[in-house]
Amino acid sequence: MFLLGCACAQAWATGDVRVGIVRIDRIEQAPAAPSIATARALPETAYVTQDSTSQLAGAVRGNGGWRLQPAASEQPRVLLVYHPYSARVTVLAPPLYQPCVASIFTAGLDPSHSRRALAFPLDAPGPVYIGVEGARYPLQVMVRSAHAYAVEDHRHVRVLWLSLGILIGVTLVVLLFWLQLRDRVYLLFAASMALQLLYVLCAYGDAYTMPGLAWLARFGVAGIWFIATSSTIVTVCFLLEFADLRPRAPWLSRALWLVGAALPALLLLALVSPWPADKGWFPPLGNGLLLLGNLLAVLTLLTVWLRGGRHAGFVLIAWVPLVTVSTARAMQLSAGVPLAPWLEYGLPIMQAFAAVVLVLGLADRMLTFRRERDAAQQHAEHDALTGVLNRAGIITRLDRAIAETRRKRLPLSVLFLDLDRFKAINDSYGHPVGDACLCAVIDAIHGETMPEFQLGRIGGEEFLLLLPGSHAADARGTAERIRRKVEASCRMVKDAPVALTLSVGVVECDPTDTAATLIKRADEAMYRAKHEGRNRVVVLAAEA
Repeated sequence: MFLLGCACAQAWATGDVRVGIVRIDRIEQAPAAPSIATARALPETAYVTQDSTSQLAGAVRGNGGWRLQPAASEQPRVLLVYHPYSARVTVLAPPLYQPCVASIFTAGLDPSHSRRALAFPLDAPGPVYIGVEGARYPLQVMVRSAHAYAVEDHRHVRVLWLSLGILIGVTLVVLLFWLQLRDRVYLLFAASMALQLLYVLCAYGDAYTMPGLAWLARFGVAGIWFIATSSTIVTVCFLLEFADLRPRAPWLSRALWLVGAALPALLLLALVSPWPADKGWFPPLGNGLLLLGNLLAVLTLLTVWLRGGRHAGFVLIAWVPLVTVSTARAMQLSAGVPLAPWLEYGLPIMQAFAAVVLVLGLADRMLTFRRERDAAQQHAEHDALTGVLNRAGIITRLDRAIAETRRKRLPLSVLFLDLDRFKAINDSYGHPVGDACLCAVIDAIHGETMPEFQLGRIGGEEFLLLLPGSHAADARGTAERIRRKVEASCRMVKDAPVALTLSVGVVECDPTDTAATLIKRADEAMYRAKHEGRNRVVVLAAEA
C-alpha cells in the first residue's frame, strides 16, 4: 500500500502544461457525428454554449454533436476524451477534418497511449467537431500538450499495473492454496479477485490491447456488464462462505443472496439472451441491485461482526473502503465532474487493499481452524480428569520415543506406576476423594520429573512415565524420588487420611521391544512390586 501511495503521489503532482479549451458548444438537433460540411454550414444559432468546468477542461453532456474551440498554442496538442466506457466518439479536427472514430473497443488505436482516455492529435488551429454516441454519462474532454499527456499516461499505467500486480499475485497464491486444500472458499476468493481484475482491465480498455483478452472487445459494453455482474455474484458467495454469515444472520444472509446473487444471475441470463434486443434497461437495474447489495452486505457484515464473527470484521475493513470509492467514482462520473486523483486510482488501489486484507483474513481463518484442530487433538489425546495423556496418547508417544531411541542410539526407560489400595480409598471416602488423589499424585510426579518426560494415564489408577535418554539405573532413582514424594505429600487429601503410596515397575527398552512388549514388561515389574509388599520400586532386567 505504501508503494501505491508513492506512485499515486507522483501521478497527482504532474506539474505539466495544459493547453486548455476556450469554449464548448453543443449542436442543437444535429446528428451525433455530422459531416464537416454540415457542421460548418450551420449558423451560430444552431449552437448552444456550454460552460466548461474550468479553463482547462470541459464536459460533453450526452450524445450528439459538439464544437470545441481549443486555446491557441504552438505545442503539439492532443484532444482527450477521458473514461469513454461505452461511448463511441467521432472527431473531425483541422486541417483535413477527416472523421476519426474510436472507442475503448476499437482495434488499432495508438499503442503509445493507454485507453483510459481516447486521444486524438490536433495538428492545426481551428475548431474541432465531436460526435458522441452510446454515452451513458457526461464525458470529460481536455486539450493538452502531447508531451504532458505522455508523462501523465505513463504514470497512470505504473499506478494501475502496480495495483493490478498485487491483485494478480494474490489471486495466484490463493488459487495455489485451493489446489492444495480443496476448500471452496479459496476458489471463490480467487475467482472474485480474478473477475475484479478483469473488470478493471475492461473498464479502462487495457484488456482489449492484450493478445489473450482482445477478443472480449467483440462483446462491447455488454461484456463489461457481464463481467461486473459475475464479479458481484461470486463476491457475494465468497462473503457468505468466508464470513460465516448464514448461521449468524440467516435472514439478512438470505436477503443478501437474493439481491446480490440470485437476481443478478437472472439479469445475466436476460443479458445473454437474444430477447429483448435493446439492453438499455440493464445498467440502471444492475446498478440498483449492486447498490442495494452493497448496503445489505455492509449491514449483514456489521451485524455478524457485532455478534462475534471475527472474519466479518476483516471483510468490513476490506469492503467498506472499496464500496465507498466505487460509489463515489460512479456518482462523480455520472455528474460529469472531473475525477479527483483519489477516485481516478481509488478503484484498483482499494481492490488491491481489499485483496491484501482478505488474504490476512484467510490466514486468520486457517489459524482458527488449526487451533480448533489442535484443541480437538488435545481433547482426544488427554485425560479429562488429570490433564495428562490418555492411553492412546501415551502409546503414540511411546512409539515415537522407541523410533527416536533407535535412530539416535540413546537409552529409553519406562515407569509403570500404580496407586496402592486405590479401590479401598474410593470405597471408604468416595469418588471425589479418589479423583483428588489421582490429581495429587500427578502433581507429585511432575514435581520430580523433567519437561521432556511424558506422563500418561493408561487405566483407572495406573500411569506410564516415559524417560527418554535414561538408563534403568537413572530411571530407578527417578522412581524412588517419586515414590517418596507421594508417600510424604499425599498422606492427607481433601482432609481424608488416605496415606497414598505407589508401586512402580521400571524397565529399559531393548532393541527388540515394541510399545506393547515394553508396557507388558513394565506392568510385570509393577506387579512384582505389589507382591513384594507395595510402596516400592522394582527394576525388571531385559530378557537375555
